[in-house]
Amino acid sequence: MRPIVIQALLTLLLVPLSVTAQWTDRDGKQLAPTESMKSDGNFGVQIVLTADDDGFRKSWHSPAAPPTLRTTNTVARGASISAMVIFHGCTAGLGGKCDAAVTFTLLSPDGKSTHAGAGPLWGQAPVQGKLLLAPASVSIAFDKTDAPGRYKILATATDKVTGKKVQLSAPFTLQ
Repeated sequence: MRPIVIQALLTLLLVPLSVTAQWTDRDGKQLAPTESMKSDGNFGVQIVLTADDDGFRKSWHSPAAPPTLRTTNTVARGASISAMVIFHGCTAGLGGKCDAAVTFTLLSPDGKSTHAGAGPLWGQAPVQGKLLLAPASVSIAFDKTDAPGRYKILATATDKVTGKKVQLSAPFTLQ
């Protein structure tokens, strides 16, 4: 696996997001949605694949700015890949906190769909103008019995306060 540094994401980290913003670049220009980065109004979500879940989180939370986030789109049998979720714009409910969640599905090369997990996207007060790393992620390990080929991790992020849903996918290759 050869790690890739996310340049687009680092650019996004430098951009203050307004309440009505979707994904924008450093100059405030709106970015076109991709299969791994979409918005529903101000609720923007991105799924990122990494071979090192712990390292990704440590780098994200380090005081160094901008962080170096190592990503990948390949995994070898005997190794694992993790899907991380970065987002902005959840809405506070009556208690002043967001209620947002994410579900993950693994799509194999033969088209088989397997539930891979679910968890909280955010359950604290909204943080305006900042990208956040969700506490939920999923790690998938592969062994010699797994077929090589093109896989996808699908993620559905839901802001339960507004009902907004963002569906994403991140393809990767099992070698």
